[in-house]
Amino acid sequence: MSDRLIRCCALLAAAIAPAVATAQPADVVKTNPTKVFMHYMPWFETPATLGGNNWGYHWKFNNKNPNIVDETGKRQIASHYYPLIGPYASRDPHVIEYHLLLMKLSGVDGVLIDWYGVQGTNGDINQLLTSSNALVDKMDDFGMDFGVVLEDRFSANVGQAEANVAYLRDNYFNRPEYIRLGADQNPLMGVFGPITFQQPGSWTQILDQAGEEVDLLTLWYEGSEAGANASGEYAWIYEDAPQNNHLQHQRNFYRTRAQQVEMAGGVAYPGFDDYYVEGGVGEVVPFDIPHDDGQTLDSMLALATTYSDNIDFLQLATFNDFGEGTMFEPTVETGFEYLKKVQQFTGVDYDEEDLRLVYRLFLARKEYEGNAATQTLLDQVSASLAELRIEDAAAALDEAAPAGDYDGDGDVDAGDYGVWQSSFGAQTILLGAGADGNYDGVVDSADYTIWRDGMTSVQPAGVVPEPATLSLAGFAALALATLWPSR
Repeated sequence: MSDRLIRCCALLAAAIAPAVATAQPADVVKTNPTKVFMHYMPWFETPATLGGNNWGYHWKFNNKNPNIVDETGKRQIASHYYPLIGPYASRDPHVIEYHLLLMKLSGVDGVLIDWYGVQGTNGDINQLLTSSNALVDKMDDFGMDFGVVLEDRFSANVGQAEANVAYLRDNYFNRPEYIRLGADQNPLMGVFGPITFQQPGSWTQILDQAGEEVDLLTLWYEGSEAGANASGEYAWIYEDAPQNNHLQHQRNFYRTRAQQVEMAGGVAYPGFDDYYVEGGVGEVVPFDIPHDDGQTLDSMLALATTYSDNIDFLQLATFNDFGEGTMFEPTVETGFEYLKKVQQFTGVDYDEEDLRLVYRLFLARKEYEGNAATQTLLDQVSASLAELRIEDAAAALDEAAPAGDYDGDGDVDAGDYGVWQSSFGAQTILLGAGADGNYDGVVDSADYTIWRDGMTSVQPAGVVPEPATLSLAGFAALALATLWPSR
């Protein structure tokens, strides 16, 4: 990059910095008034957070090794599904940005964090809290709300549970983004169970630490374990294994139980396809619910539509439980299909192209990770997306990360041609990485065309090199080799 271009980038970055700092996220307009919250797992760790070659349990279970990487860059993880961005650390700010923007453009109103607290028996409780707080601290940047679903199973005694609720009081409930529903505007707190504390008296003591009334929601049909402390219940994923009756369970809840409790949360999920047996954990859950190419999710959203008057919100379960195969997060196998269905349900004026723009932003964050000037430009892209100025975001991203910049230096030149040439025919699991300019997972002649078009847009006519190191016949043969399957 020339000194002149570097100076221009620095001036531009300085000019837009105040705009980034004062940006105010816009509220998404939805035609469906149902509140939609996304259940979110903050439990993923990588060597970037654990050090060395260490990966967190939820990427590997008992027998997988993410350090084993195939020729496409795909890591060995404990899941039937592979994240579109690859396995990640939950506290990575670029991952959080990617996740929250995807949710926002899908019409999701807030996040329900699977929350473990500050005291408990699980050994990774500090890591979980750090990642949860990293997520919470970004909510306001994107105009999103949040709440928690407490995992009481890891509290060894009432004292630990009290400490956890006290932490919520001092650090979460006092935030304006915390979810409050109902006429009294009490903070919403789910509990996954209860599992440890199944007596109302225990919950009276625990919730006394909240400092205010709390809308406690238990799992469906377990409200009696919290007694009068429970404001209601929420549905979850379940079926009687031999009967394939998960839809009937959901229908029964909507028709009957949801009308018997003060507050009810519905649920929608794409399926349940866990990796416990393959991951050496054992048969933790004795059923599976096929995704059926999106038909399971269609059925769940249709039920929520039919019985929308009986529920106070819909919980999407889950954004990213890869081990159980319940994720709405885009994957190699499902693409953006599940979030597109959410967009249709919520009635937002956004589509897959807008979701892909968020994905492009994530790739650019990683490609230009060490480039402060470009990161400042990408901050503006992120702010524009949060403000729902989609066209401005797309234009700014094209400037910050131009198509055909395969070497990641911020411009399109002969160096990018060299990257394309040296990687011709390669495949990548991370669509759009390296010289995969058209996001199809293979470096081929189409990616040369993207480089050439980017080159001609910034260079005088007549200076774009053709692939001269290959004869025309040789170039054609290599191109065909990427399109014709080997036997």
